[in-house]
Amino acid sequence: MPTRKARGGRAAQLDPPNLAFALVQTRLIAELSRSVTPATKLITLVAPTGYGKTTFATALYKHYSAAGLHSLWIALDDRDTSTERLIGLLEDSLVDRQADPHPTQALLRGDEPLQNRIDALLDAMAQLPEPSLVFIDNLGYCVDETLGLLLDRLVYRSPSSLHFLLSSTEQLPINLARAKLEGRVREVGYADLSLRIEEIRSLFGPALCAQLGNAALDSIARQTEGWPAAVRLAQIILSTAEQPLEALARFSGADEDLSDLLNRQVLAGFPPEARRFLLEIAPLRSFCADLCREVTGDDEASQHLALLLRRNVFVIPLDRNRSWYRLHGLFREFLIEEAQRSVPKERRLQVLTRAAEWNERGGHWQDAIDYALDAGSAPLACAVLERVAAMFVRDRGDLRQYIEWIEALHAGGHEVGWEADFWYVFALVFHRRYDTARQQNERLAQRIEREQRAGRDAAQLADLKRRIEVIRTCVDTYTDRLSDALGHATRWLVERGPDDPFDVATVAAAASISLNSAFRFVDARQMCRTAQAAIAQSGSAYGIGWVSLLTAMVGLYEGDYAAVHNELYAALSRARAALGDSAGITRTIAFVGARCAVEMGLDDEARTLLTQGLRGAHTHGIVDTAADGLEAAVKLWSGRADDPVSIAQLREIAASYPPRLGLMLSCMIVQRLVRLGRLDDALAEGAHIGLGASGSEPRTASIEGLETARAADLYSAAQIDLLIAAGQLRHAEALIAAESRIARQDGRNARLVELALAEMAVAICSHNPQPAARHFVRAVGLAARRRVLRPFRDRAETIAGLVNETKPQSWGFALDEERRFFVEVCNGLPLTNSFLVEHLDQLQGESQLLETPTARELQLLSLIEAGLSNQQLADRLSLSVATVKWHLYNLYTKLGVSSRSAALARARALNLLSR
Repeated sequence: MPTRKARGGRAAQLDPPNLAFALVQTRLIAELSRSVTPATKLITLVAPTGYGKTTFATALYKHYSAAGLHSLWIALDDRDTSTERLIGLLEDSLVDRQADPHPTQALLRGDEPLQNRIDALLDAMAQLPEPSLVFIDNLGYCVDETLGLLLDRLVYRSPSSLHFLLSSTEQLPINLARAKLEGRVREVGYADLSLRIEEIRSLFGPALCAQLGNAALDSIARQTEGWPAAVRLAQIILSTAEQPLEALARFSGADEDLSDLLNRQVLAGFPPEARRFLLEIAPLRSFCADLCREVTGDDEASQHLALLLRRNVFVIPLDRNRSWYRLHGLFREFLIEEAQRSVPKERRLQVLTRAAEWNERGGHWQDAIDYALDAGSAPLACAVLERVAAMFVRDRGDLRQYIEWIEALHAGGHEVGWEADFWYVFALVFHRRYDTARQQNERLAQRIEREQRAGRDAAQLADLKRRIEVIRTCVDTYTDRLSDALGHATRWLVERGPDDPFDVATVAAAASISLNSAFRFVDARQMCRTAQAAIAQSGSAYGIGWVSLLTAMVGLYEGDYAAVHNELYAALSRARAALGDSAGITRTIAFVGARCAVEMGLDDEARTLLTQGLRGAHTHGIVDTAADGLEAAVKLWSGRADDPVSIAQLREIAASYPPRLGLMLSCMIVQRLVRLGRLDDALAEGAHIGLGASGSEPRTASIEGLETARAADLYSAAQIDLLIAAGQLRHAEALIAAESRIARQDGRNARLVELALAEMAVAICSHNPQPAARHFVRAVGLAARRRVLRPFRDRAETIAGLVNETKPQSWGFALDEERRFFVEVCNGLPLTNSFLVEHLDQLQGESQLLETPTARELQLLSLIEAGLSNQQLADRLSLSVATVKWHLYNLYTKLGVSSRSAALARARALNLLSR
C-alpha cells in the first residue's frame, strides 16, 4: 500500500529518529531480534521518562526493517492529546486522503464517528503487506478516554499478520489480561530497560572504561540503578572530563541531582553563547538551523548545532538528512525551567513570536499557531487561523485542537476573523456540540448584522450570512427541530442566487427530511429533485449518497417497498464502491435498507444490513434514518434473552438522539410485545409514554416528540394494537377509521394495509367473518404490488384462522400478482384447510383459467365491460335476471373472482375481452 508524508510538521512524526550515537545491543534487543518477525502480536514498552524507550524502539525498527519486515513509525508529541490526533497520524502513515471535501459536504458528513474512522483504519491496515509492524511511540501524551477503544480494536480486530509495538510512560488502557491469556503480548517494563554492567560498558566504550576501571563502572551501575538517562548523562560528563574519576566522585545519578548535574557539568562545558542558544531554542518542539537562526538572531546557529551534535548532548536528529532535530524530553524540560530563571520574559516571547512567523512563512501552520498563542500574540494567531481554518476543519483530524485555539482566543477577549469564526461553528457541529453550535451561530449572525449596519464588506458579509444559514438549517435538522429547519430552508431557497450547488443540495435535502416526516410527499419529492439537480454538479459520493437515500425514503414512507428496495440497493452499491463499507453514509443507507427488507419479508437480508448499520447508528444519521433501522431491529426481535440485538442496545442508540426517537422506539416495542403475546409487558412499556388500553383518550400534551406526523402515526398504531389486544374493539374501530382517513389523504399505502388488517382483526374478534374477509382482500390488493408482507406475518395466527374457515373461491382476487401474493402469505401460515392447500398451486399459476368460459359467458363479459346492469343484460339477451345471475356465478367461478370489477380485471389479464 502506498504511503505518504503528512502535511506540515507531521512528517517528522512518521519516521524514527536518526540517532547520533551508536545503539547499544542490550540483552533485550538481542532477545527480540532473534527472528524476522515479532513472536507476539503486541510488544508494550511502559516505563518512566529517561528509560530509553524511543532508543529501544528505534533499534527494533532498524532490525525488523533490515530483515524485510514492512514497518511503520508513528511518534506522538505534546500536542497529540486526543484519539483523533492519533488516528490522524495513523491515517497519514497509511493512505493518501481524498481531495478536501466541499465545506457543506463536510457539514453533511459531520465529524466521521470515531468508530467509523477506526473501522476504516482497520480496513486500510488489512491491506498492508504481510507481515507488518506498526510502532507507536510516546502514547503517554494521549490522555483521551477513548484511547483504550482504539488500542483494543487495533490489537484484537486487525489481521494476525499485523503486529504492534506501543510505547508509553503511562499504563496502556488496553485489555492486557486478555492479551496475556491469549499469549498475544510481550510486556517490557523499566526493569527490562535498565542497563546492566556489560551494557554500560558497551555504551561507554573501551577507552573510557579503561580510564575508569571496574570499580568505577560498578559504582556507576550501583548509583544509577541502570537508569539509562542517568547512565547516558554520566557518559556525557565523564567522556568530556579531563579527570573522569574526579568527575565521577561528584556524580550520584539520583533523579534530584540531574538538574544540578546538567547545569554544572553539561551546560557549564559550553561557551556562554552556545549555552544561551540552547536555553532560547528549548521551547521549540523541533527545529532546524534556519529556524534557530531566525528565532535567536544568532548567525552562528549552525555552528552551535554542530557543537551539540559533536558533544552528543541529547539532541536527536529527526530525518535521514539530519536537518531537523528535537531535544530529548528530559533535557528539554530542564532547559525550559532553566530558561524561565535566566532568560528575560520579553526575550522568551520574542523567540516564540519569531518561531510563529517563520513557521507561518513555511506553511507549518500548527506550529505557527501554537507558538503565536504561547507568545501571547493573538493578532498573529488570528491571522494564521483566518488563512487555514477551512483546512483544519475540513480535514477533520484536528477539530478538537481547532476548537481549543478559538476558545482560548475568545476567552482572552480576542475576536477572530470571519472565516476562522465560521469554521469554528462548523467544528462544533462536527463534534455534535449542537447547542453550543447554535449559540455560536447566533452570535456570528449578530456580529454580521452589526457589521452590515456599519456598512462594512457588504458582499463578503452577504455571502457569509447565506453560509451560516446553511449551518443553522443543518443544526436544526440534526437536533430534530424540523419545523424550524423547514422554515429556514424554504426562505433560503426562495432567496436563492448564485449559491454553491452543494449548499443548495444540502438545504433542499434538509427541507425534504422535514416534509417527509410530515408525510408531505409531493413537496418532499420536489425538494429531492432540487437536491438531485444540485448534487449532480458536485461529484461528491457522500452527498450523492445522502440525496439518494432521502429520495428513497419518500417512497419508503408511502409504502412502495418493491420500488424503494431497488433504489436503496443502487444507492448502497454506489456508496460501497466509492466510500467503502465503513463510511457513515454507507452504514446509514444499510440501516434504512434493513427496514425496507423487513417490510418485504426478507429477514435474512435485513439482519445482514442491520449488522452493518448498527455499527454507525450511535453517531451517524438523523432521527428518521435511525428510526427506520430501529424499527427493523424491533420487528426482528424474538423476545428471547439470547437475541443478537437487545432492546437495551436499541435504547442506548435512541438515547444518543433527540427525544422523538426514544418515543418512537417505545411505540415499536409496544407493538412487538403485543405480537409476541406479552400484553402485560406491552402495557407497562406503553405506560411510560402515556399509552393504555382503557379506551380513554391518551394524555399527549406533555409528550415530547409527538408534534411530528411520523411519531404521531406510530403512537396511534401502538394504541390501536393495545386496544385490540385488550378487547376494546369499539374504541379501536373508531381510531382505525380516523387513521384510515388520514393515511388515504397522505397516500400511505403500507399504513392502509396495516389498518385494513387491524379492521380484519376487530371483525374476527367480533365474530364477523364476512367483513373480515373483505378487509383482508383489500389489504392484499394494496400490498401485492408494493410487497408489503410484514403486516401479514405479524398477524399470521389471526389470518390463518380466517383463511382456514373461508372457501378458496370466495377470495376473488382480480390480478395474478394478488393471487401470487395471497399464496405467499398462505405459505407462511399454519393451514388446516386441505382443499385450500391443494387450491394454492392453481392460484400460483401464471394466468391460468380454472375452466374455459362458454360463448354465452364471454358475451356477458363484454356486456359487463360496456357497463350494463343485470336487468339490462336480461333485457338485451332475452333472459331472466335469475338466469343472468346464474351465468355470472359460473363465470366468476371459472375466473376465480367474486365481483364484476374483479372479473373484468381478470379477463383483461387473460386477454379474454379481445376474443
